[in-house]
Amino acid sequence: MKIEVTHVIKADPQLISLFGAVLSALGTPSENLSVTDAVKLTNSKASKEKEEVSDVAEKTLYFVHEGSGAAIVVKKGEDITFLEKDIFDPISKAEYDKIQADKAALVEKAKQQAKQEAESKTKAQEVQEDAEQTSESEEHGITIEMVRAEATKLTSNGRQADFKAILTSFEAPKLSDVPEAKYPDLLAAIKEAVGEA
Repeated sequence: MKIEVTHVIKADPQLISLFGAVLSALGTPSENLSVTDAVKLTNSKASKEKEEVSDVAEKTLYFVHEGSGAAIVVKKGEDITFLEKDIFDPISKAEYDKIQADKAALVEKAKQQAKQEAESKTKAQEVQEDAEQTSESEEHGITIEMVRAEATKLTSNGRQADFKAILTSFEAPKLSDVPEAKYPDLLAAIKEAVGEA
């Protein structure tokens, strides 16, 4: 026996509004629609909504991209429609953790290598500067140690101001800032101030 909607609607005003809301949600006209047909329509609409909801992860999932090898995590409730657009293979959490550890090890190795290269360049520059200084001091035979020893004689007698004045005349705030080519003149100026000239 088929019960027509119009008969049910006449029987209960609350059912009328509820049934009208269901029919309007389904976008179905209420004319000549039986309760059985309405239930079928409601069930088909609910199953379609369930299918749409299945585009989210029901638990945390791990994938690896086939082309790049990049590993990703999709947490429960996140959208997984991207799986339809590209090739991602499912992996276990242990495989994901291993990929991440390998990636971190590669990054650390690259950092160490860059650091070693920077240190090598710095050492090479220091060696080159030492070689240049040695060649300059070989030309005139005066080293910074010789100049420093003479400066100590001057400053140990309480004449630090005189030594600073000499450095200022060579446009240097400290002894190590004086170019090696000027060591002979600097040594002569310090000796003169000490009284050895």
